[in-house]
Amino acid sequence: MFFILGVQQEARELDFDQTAICPCCGRFGHLRIVRVCTVLSLFFLPVLRWGRRYEARMGCCGAACPLPEALGRDVERGRVTALNLSDLPFTGRGPRRCRRCGYETGEDFDFCPRCGTRF
Repeated sequence: MFFILGVQQEARELDFDQTAICPCCGRFGHLRIVRVCTVLSLFFLPVLRWGRRYEARMGCCGAACPLPEALGRDVERGRVTALNLSDLPFTGRGPRRCRRCGYETGEDFDFCPRCGTRF
C-alpha cells in the first residue's frame, strides 16, 4: 500500500480590486489582495491548510507587501471595500509577471525569458 502526499504553497486571489497610483513605480494600476497558505494534499486532494497570510499586490509592477491578519480576514469577508495605500508598507518591486505567458521572475529583464515579450 502506498500514499501520494504533497505539500505546496497555494495563493488565492480574493474578491478585492481597487484602482490606485502605485507607490513604487508611480503608474496607475490595480491593488489586489492575495491569501497565501501551505496545503497538505493526499491523493491530490487538499486535506489540511496552515500558515495563512495575506499580501497586497499591485498589478502594474508586481510590488507586494504583507497585510495584518485581522485586515486580511476583513477583506476576505467583505467588510473592507477600500484601503489607503499610504498605510501599507510597500518596500519595492515584487516579482514581474509576463502578460503573455504568465512567467514570473524576480530579475530585472526587459524581455520575458520564456516567450520574448517586452515586460
